Amino acid sequence: MKEEMPNSPIPVFDVNHPPIEFRELIEDVMENFEQGVPANSKRARDADLAVYTAWGKNVYGTYFKAIPSSPEHIEKFLNDMSAEVTETSSTKNINGEMVDTTTKHRLKALSTIERYLASLSYKNKLYLDAIMDITKNYQLSSGFVNPTSVRRVKATLKKIRALYRDNSQKQAQPFSLDLIEDVISLHDGSLRDKLEITLLSFAFDTMMRCSELVRVNVEDLSFDPTFRDGIVELHWSKTDQDGKGQTRYLSSQTVKLLKDYLQATNINSGLLFRSIGKNNKQLEAMHKDRVGIIFKRLGRRLSKFYSDNSVNNILSKSKIVPTEISAHSTRVAAAQALALNGASTVQLMNEGGWKSAVMPARYSRHADTKKGAMAQLHKRARAT
Repeated sequence: MKEEMPNSPIPVFDVNHPPIEFRELIEDVMENFEQGVPANSKRARDADLAVYTAWGKNVYGTYFKAIPSSPEHIEKFLNDMSAEVTETSSTKNINGEMVDTTTKHRLKALSTIERYLASLSYKNKLYLDAIMDITKNYQLSSGFVNPTSVRRVKATLKKIRALYRDNSQKQAQPFSLDLIEDVISLHDGSLRDKLEITLLSFAFDTMMRCSELVRVNVEDLSFDPTFRDGIVELHWSKTDQDGKGQTRYLSSQTVKLLKDYLQATNINSGLLFRSIGKNNKQLEAMHKDRVGIIFKRLGRRLSKFYSDNSVNNILSKSKIVPTEISAHSTRVAAAQALALNGASTVQLMNEGGWKSAVMPARYSRHADTKKGAMAQLHKRARAT
């Protein structure tokens, strides 16, 4: 006769108010469940939870409990994050006088607020999974409602989206290929210039994000001597944190710049793009935030060149450098250029490393407008 194993006592408690002795265990189980989650995803969700926790303690006091969340708390959090903020800054006018300028904006971007909510949804679901694992009561989920999905929170998010609808988020303006070619023509031959124009051209061709650009190694490059172009292996990206890998195309212009840059810097292995410090000292790496700073500086230089030459050069007079240049400007420009050239949404997703069609569609909507019925009408009219 088989001996029956004694049943382990199953803890029973209110899901929203677990006993103190179980809280540490719940946190340990939640941590264990995230072992296979990509480090960047976990870090981002933890950072979002930290924002929510800090906000709650500031509003409700040190005893604020972030997880499990309260729908009422989440509602107020969303409203506070979307509040209108007024800022005053002092700038000089054309007469050299200091003038106060007042600007209004929302505390957080809509995409940031939506990300906060997604992170809270994930953390609350993880919390329930941990409790079910501890109690062995896998029916708990049928009686548990994620606080981020209740009607109160959904209605609040809908209202907030309406607030932002009339003031669409600023999209990074494109650093187009013709502007890039003009920047390249202006370079002074310095080591810093070689780095910056190579980075700009490389970023356009590959459509890489700044976090991806600064991770590229020399060993990832391969050049084709016949066609003078090349390929770069992308071993990690924001949407490929498991390292499955992708390849991106390099134009003959970018390959030429790369070879000149590598020869000038004597970089033979390791990280491809490395910041240039004081006294032309080459650093060991480049921070991702430096990419946007470089692109903005190149944009200002080009804008000054066009302004200085507009009197004698009709071409310079007709060109305008975008004012909202960022690290994403090359991705936007490349997406628009590809869309104008007939690339499909799937092709855009592959070239830019997007998992969803949302961002390619947003980036290429201006190009789509230029291919629309009204644009075609005027093109035919000009041709006759």
